[in-house]
Amino acid sequence: MKSMVSFSGGKDSTAMLLRLIELDDSVDAIAFADTGFEFPELYDYIKKIEETIERKVKVLKPNKDFKEWFYGIPEKGERHELGLQRGFPVEIGYCWWTREAKITPLKRFQKKYDNVYVGIAYDERERMSEEDNNISYPLVKWKWSEQDCVNYLNEKGLLNPLYVNFNRLGCWFCPKQGIGSLYVLWKNYPDLWEKFKWWDNEQFKINGRYIKSASIESYEKLFEQGKTPAKLPKYDCWNGCESVKRAFQSRQMVLGQC
Repeated sequence: MKSMVSFSGGKDSTAMLLRLIELDDSVDAIAFADTGFEFPELYDYIKKIEETIERKVKVLKPNKDFKEWFYGIPEKGERHELGLQRGFPVEIGYCWWTREAKITPLKRFQKKYDNVYVGIAYDERERMSEEDNNISYPLVKWKWSEQDCVNYLNEKGLLNPLYVNFNRLGCWFCPKQGIGSLYVLWKNYPDLWEKFKWWDNEQFKINGRYIKSASIESYEKLFEQGKTPAKLPKYDCWNGCESVKRAFQSRQMVLGQC
């Protein structure tokens, strides 16, 4: 039986992958679906994991570029009837880019395998699918919580450095992210923030609404005025994981902010 790991670079899928290899369980392939809008640290982290396990991660890409979808007209629905361009995924509801850049490439790739390991933690087991018989959830089987995954990676010095500032990982331009994540993006990733503003303006041009309920520039003005969100990190990554701290500080040095 051939098995693959669905790998995102997040704490759960990484802890699962490393533990499966430790247990000498069958892992024939490791697949990462690249949205094209991942944080720079994630790509470096994937390389680090590859070096650690001495295996390659297969990078999957969507069939069409984001711009083709963004400027394209939907094939059905009200916007199709009116001939309106699709624009950005909505802030509340289903994300079509997750479908096209993550779910579809992974489903296409996993057809080659009898078993797919998915990293859902024990305390999020309600997310398990009851439809796919070929999917396994090792973390649920081991009763590993999200914090267990963090502790395991911290012990190995392999926690993703993005967890210094983010509770959840995803696209840097995700419309569903909260004000805390927006603040981190503005403060620590000025290059990505400028791109985010550009996409926000494009969104308004083609369909008269912003990516979020208010413009990204309006958030910028709030941050420049010193209005910062009262938000503490969910995971204490600074203690017990010096590699995370060093990776974060390295990023700030590149940006000239440290």
